[in-house]
Amino acid sequence: MRNILILLAIMMLLVSCNDSPDGPDDIGAMIEIPAGEFMMGCNEVEDAECLANEHPYHAVTLSAYKIGKYEVTASEYKKCVANGACNNSGEYYHYYTNADSEYCNLGASGKEKHPMQCVTWYGAQAYCAYLGQRLPTEAEWEKAARGTDGRKYPWGNEPTVSCDYAVMHDSNAGGDGCGHGHTLPVGSKEAGKSPYGLYDMVGNVWEWMNDWYGKTYYETTPINDPAGPETGLYRVMRGSANNGYGERLRTSARDGSFPHSSSSVSIGFRCAE
Repeated sequence: MRNILILLAIMMLLVSCNDSPDGPDDIGAMIEIPAGEFMMGCNEVEDAECLANEHPYHAVTLSAYKIGKYEVTASEYKKCVANGACNNSGEYYHYYTNADSEYCNLGASGKEKHPMQCVTWYGAQAYCAYLGQRLPTEAEWEKAARGTDGRKYPWGNEPTVSCDYAVMHDSNAGGDGCGHGHTLPVGSKEAGKSPYGLYDMVGNVWEWMNDWYGKTYYETTPINDPAGPETGLYRVMRGSANNGYGERLRTSARDGSFPHSSSSVSIGFRCAE
């Protein structure tokens, strides 16, 4: 009986560590993605939820690159604000916050290790530049999320996405953020890692890409290192958010948003180099 109680205590400790408000101890780590070909777009053989803007399923070859293991956190972004590299003095705001905001993580107590959100595309770009990095291309993000086997989710083609794998909307768990009503610390869902070991590639927050959004861009995508359309109205977002569910929480799902939008609690980012 004593051994069983000890085992239960260890299991509870592991769970509590996984959802710890402190987050992982290697925040800021970059993962190297090797050069080579992968299949981009919706794989209809494995995925019955394909959307029109995910076609056609096509081969893309990328050079080697690095990408953030985690989404950029509020505490990391705060350093950029203190440095002055992330600021609201230009034509477009970099971020929106309020010192007592319960919605925007930058100004919320206890959410330092949650993903930065309420950030414009310009603010995300500024942060990555502050580190000598950049926003990932849409193709780079997708390869990092799914690997080279055309999988539907970062963890494989099954099981179906749930709160065991992603920070998402789940009615059974109580709603957004798996019942928490907001984001969770980055890296909270160990089972949801991508083949390269990246966390939160679906769920928690949408992520800004460097690319302009083109609904039919895949029909003319360059074979090597595609960088998106030359112009556009929206910037690409990938990965869905803590209020996302169903078809949005897949590795090939894509959408766009106005780059100057600073009030969205659902959009964050990670950097690449």
